[in-house]
Amino acid sequence: MAVGTKKSVTALVVDLADMSCFEASLFDLSKEGCWIASDKVDLLKEEVGLRIAGFDKLIRGTVVAYGDREAQVSFVIKKEEPGEKRREIRRAVWITAIVSGQAHPITMKCQIVDASKSGCRLEGETLDRLPEAIEISIPGLDLPVNGAIVWRRNGQAGVQLNWPFEPDPEPDDKTDELLKRLEEEKAKEAKPKPKKKISAFGR
Repeated sequence: MAVGTKKSVTALVVDLADMSCFEASLFDLSKEGCWIASDKVDLLKEEVGLRIAGFDKLIRGTVVAYGDREAQVSFVIKKEEPGEKRREIRRAVWITAIVSGQAHPITMKCQIVDASKSGCRLEGETLDRLPEAIEISIPGLDLPVNGAIVWRRNGQAGVQLNWPFEPDPEPDDKTDELLKRLEEEKAKEAKPKPKKKISAFGR
């Protein structure tokens, strides 16, 4: 079951490789994946998180094809073979983020200076005041990303990220819910609206 290309919803797309975030239209949604449309899709690397209204967390996906300002995203996650350890590429970025303790009142503004899908490096003057368990709020995403500081030195800190993904296999159930909701909206739009009766007195 899929939603036609004319029916779309707005979603936030987070590129896990560099933590960039932008709004896109999501269409042709199925349990296996969807298409997203934006003039920024050609900037996406590979793995993404989709933030759709009504979902509490991100839906994990992989970009598998590109079109004209469109990208196809698969929800089928490839499991790594035992012993297979891929080296993640760290990308230089410059993102101003708000960092706070998960169970600590301290909050500060930091710069994210490099990122990969599972970690990032922070720069700031008083990073030594942060606890080990932190939350990072990045521009454009209304979900904080949990992290753990694994090292600190010279005004910098290395952070292991724990992205707020829907647990497997729940995304399928959530996708069913969204598909159902979209179909209901589609049916409502297709229903002819009752015509108002107007009397000779204009009422």
